[in-house]
Amino acid sequence: MSEAPASTPKIKTRILIISDTHGFKPKPKLDADSTTDDELTQSDTKWVRTGFREPLAEADVVLHCGDLTKRSRVSEYRDTFNMLRAIRSPLKLVIAGNHDFALHESYFYREWNGSKETVDKVQNIIKAAEADGVQYLTEGVHTFTLGNGARLKIFASPYTPSYGGWAFQYDNGHDFKIPSDTDIAMTHGPPRGILDIAGMSGSGIKAGCPDLLEAIYRAKPKIHCFGHIHEAWGSQLVRWQEGDGGPTRVASVVRSEDSIHTTMADIRPDPLTQDEETVKVKMKSLIEMSQRRGAHIDLSGGPNRLTAGEQTLFVNASIMDMRYRS
Repeated sequence: MSEAPASTPKIKTRILIISDTHGFKPKPKLDADSTTDDELTQSDTKWVRTGFREPLAEADVVLHCGDLTKRSRVSEYRDTFNMLRAIRSPLKLVIAGNHDFALHESYFYREWNGSKETVDKVQNIIKAAEADGVQYLTEGVHTFTLGNGARLKIFASPYTPSYGGWAFQYDNGHDFKIPSDTDIAMTHGPPRGILDIAGMSGSGIKAGCPDLLEAIYRAKPKIHCFGHIHEAWGSQLVRWQEGDGGPTRVASVVRSEDSIHTTMADIRPDPLTQDEETVKVKMKSLIEMSQRRGAHIDLSGGPNRLTAGEQTLFVNASIMDMRYRS
């Protein structure tokens, strides 16, 4: 999970980004007066990120980048949309992911023998959530005027490269039509080469989409947020540059900024491979993130100030690890 305050020339806007909640709810505090340190002593949460806890941070707009469910059950959609309705934000924007079969109707009917009754129930859940500011976005460009007066132009897409037979996937590339004046690209999957390593750290493969990287490179939005690859959680601020070979060769067009490049490995303590002092430092960082209910990034000033058209903040906002633990 990430939380990234962004800005227009006049209006500072607070954005809460989450992804891959898979029907799970934020973890409740164990006691009204307990500290986050106490929560982290629990055996099932000690060595995993813990920002996905009640209450989630308040924001001007919330972005959920897909995989609303794990098995596309009606109960999972209900739990996810109820969770979104309760977040302290006037606008919550949602896209589907590859686990959300019932939202890809042709696939659901063809591959899962899905019923219209299930599809109708899910659509009713989505429609009811609109009363609390939750809007489900299909692929395309969407423009919003926020409660604080800011305007956001968002490109949304649930599509990812085929792997294992899931919803919203493609075999022979995909045309991501992202306009050059897009503020935020909101996709389920990552672009090739950026926060997309699937598998164990150091031995995984790049699972991101080269077509998506091409489109992001052309449009250069302020923020590109996604999920899908749980273990690649993190954020990376890049500065675009012209390079040989085109954007499919990430190193030729992306120069990582020193100010932001955070991955799970940067904050997760591992007593088996790290010395005691390193474990203490990382544990402190993990606790602070849990207390703040997310990793905070301010793009409006200071060392992380973003220059539109020259830089893009990439955020993999998955809230679960490879074993579906939040």
